[in-house]
Amino acid sequence: MTDFMLMIYIFLQNYLVPFLFSIGLFYFVYAIVEYFIIGKGGDEERMQHGRELFLKSIGWFLIAMIAHVFVLILGWISASSFFSPPTPTSDSDVEIRRDTRYLPVPNVPVR
Repeated sequence: MTDFMLMIYIFLQNYLVPFLFSIGLFYFVYAIVEYFIIGKGGDEERMQHGRELFLKSIGWFLIAMIAHVFVLILGWISASSFFSPPTPTSDSDVEIRRDTRYLPVPNVPVR
């Protein structure tokens, strides 16, 4: 994954999707206030406005869920085998051990 794609992915994952969810939450809380608190006194117009806000909050939650799924698919595609990570060359200082007889446990004294 290139640095630019990584920055876009991080922006979408950490900022855009939570922002969309927060808009839906704002509409939901405002709808509760309009419908149950202000409209409770018999103001039918405010109750109708509260119902409309409930529908808007559902819409924003759906938009946020679609955006979240899109970001997850984008991350899955970029991490899949289509973009394989570079393998170390023989010139590098990386030693890869393929010993599968035991699983080393960190921070355990060796006898």
